[in-house]
Amino acid sequence: MGKYQLDDKGKAQVQRFHEKQARKQGSLKQTKASLLEKMKEIQEAQKSR
Repeated sequence: MGKYQLDDKGKAQVQRFHEKQARKQGSLKQTKASLLEKMKEIQEAQKSR
């Protein structure tokens, strides 16, 4: 096993941290996707000028 081992309380804290980070990553991916869509729309509008 590793050098550092967590007790039950530490394991629960690490689990909550990873769940929180996963939600952030999901929202960042959605934000990135929406920004890319907006950029494409702007580029298409500029091409049609």
